[in-house]
Amino acid sequence: MTIKQLNWQDTQPNVEHIQTLLQDSTFEADLLTLQPRIRSALSLLCPTVRKTYQPKFLLLKAPESQLVFSLLQHAVKSVLTSNGTGFAYHINENKITLTPAKSKQDNFAAIDNCLYSSWVDNENLFGCVRQPEDNTFKLEPGLVHDANGGVLILGLRTLLSQPALWGRLKKMVTHGEYEWFSTDDANPLPISIPSMPLDLRIILVGDRLSMAEMQDDDPEFFDTSLYAEYENDLHLKSDQDLQNWAAYLRFLANDQQLPKIDNSAFTELVKAGSAYTEDQYYLPLSPDWLNTQLINAAQVAEYQIDAAAIKSAIAQKHWRESYLIERFRDSIFTNQVTINTKDQIIGQINGLSVVEYPGYPRPIGEPTRLSCLIHYGDGEFIDIERKNELAGNIHSKGMMIMQAFITSEFAITHQLPFSASLVFEQSYNEVDGDSASLAGLCVLISALSGQPIDQQLAVTGSVDQFGHVQAIGGVNEKIAGFFAVCQHQGLTGQQGVIIPSANQRHLCLSDEIVEAIKNQQFSIWTVDNVGEALYLLTGIAYRDESTISLYKLIQARIQMMMSTEKRPTSWFNKWRK
Repeated sequence: MTIKQLNWQDTQPNVEHIQTLLQDSTFEADLLTLQPRIRSALSLLCPTVRKTYQPKFLLLKAPESQLVFSLLQHAVKSVLTSNGTGFAYHINENKITLTPAKSKQDNFAAIDNCLYSSWVDNENLFGCVRQPEDNTFKLEPGLVHDANGGVLILGLRTLLSQPALWGRLKKMVTHGEYEWFSTDDANPLPISIPSMPLDLRIILVGDRLSMAEMQDDDPEFFDTSLYAEYENDLHLKSDQDLQNWAAYLRFLANDQQLPKIDNSAFTELVKAGSAYTEDQYYLPLSPDWLNTQLINAAQVAEYQIDAAAIKSAIAQKHWRESYLIERFRDSIFTNQVTINTKDQIIGQINGLSVVEYPGYPRPIGEPTRLSCLIHYGDGEFIDIERKNELAGNIHSKGMMIMQAFITSEFAITHQLPFSASLVFEQSYNEVDGDSASLAGLCVLISALSGQPIDQQLAVTGSVDQFGHVQAIGGVNEKIAGFFAVCQHQGLTGQQGVIIPSANQRHLCLSDEIVEAIKNQQFSIWTVDNVGEALYLLTGIAYRDESTISLYKLIQARIQMMMSTEKRPTSWFNKWRK
């Protein structure tokens, strides 16, 4: 067997060496240090020597936030060698002429070589022609003029909502010429205005849905433009990766004018980051999330952002957001929802799930009682949730896989002589996902074999048709939910959670749970197949040729049920017919 009881060190990322590793490290690293794909795309969009055939558009899959735009602007400026150009319009009575700009003060001189805006309309993007009451004309520049000769960063969502605006911008940039126009076709421009040479590169920033919409609306443009993705996570492959991540946070704090980050803070930041990514080997690169952690810590820090400030900020944020979690758990603590954590019961198991409420920022780990009953039948597996249309498609798929495993194990040469009903007790909302399929399979085998399940344990994991246990999501929230119930009902030292082996790397438990594991008051076990989970739950091997096993017990019960079905009827019953 490959059952593993985890040490407390296994339940959080390894942070012991971080302070030593960063002891003398003070350097900063900007966005491009940790975004090689963006760096490569910018080298093509902003080369040292530009050619006419080089791209003018970059589609960047990234969050449309002001912070991302600001960091991207800084990155573009670091690789852009050319300065903005521009022109000057001269108005002499009813005649307008165009000349190259001689200084930054000229009316259509470029303001900067890289500008950004998350929202645009016709006027602030293209400028406008104004005609006051004295019949004189006034030309006002837009963003395309202010960034002429450089790069303009725009939010994709706002352009997709204004197709005419996007079409006009694409045409101007592609042809390299800005033509004045009237937004009202019924009222053309009252004066002839010379067109302006336009040398502009565009970065369109949007999420996956916006990119998909662009692909549907303008497939030729999508296929021929540069494309790059903002990497949301950093894979920790070496100490250098961790040093670069720390350097990126220092740069971010400096850019946002936050207090200096003390090296002790990175221990807590790594733990918080691993919990956010749900992986001990990945750290988040989301500027907004990282900036939020630093801002929250800065508000409680005295002089600099240190470990104590990070812990205090996280604890305060958790408390502010925990009202709904406390109300939900209170329903279990007051026995309105029954969760048993002490007895041995046949056909009952503690499953774990995650609930996400609309408008609530955090998923909630939810212990759930699954029960199973066996009776004579024709092999039907009754999923009560699905029968009452309270189950999603993925949940139904998991139940069918569980049924396929049982059928292949015990009905190779004959039909199963029993039927089974499985239900999530006290569940009144729709359930979905396959993370309860391991618990469902275990409780079914318990009901079939007549062997009780230890209610001190909870189970999460999905299974395939061969009984292999597969990874699931939300493992930290699920463990936290069951631990809270066990803690309230009294820790026995025998309580714990069974999870898939593949989920070990996703663990980043709270210090309270880690301390309980360290003191042997709570346990986490990892398993690779359903037999290992059943051994932990029942104390009996699923298959064992040398001694009693669950498989043999089930086979014996099936044979007994089949022999009872075939038993001849009495002469009295024959007479009644």
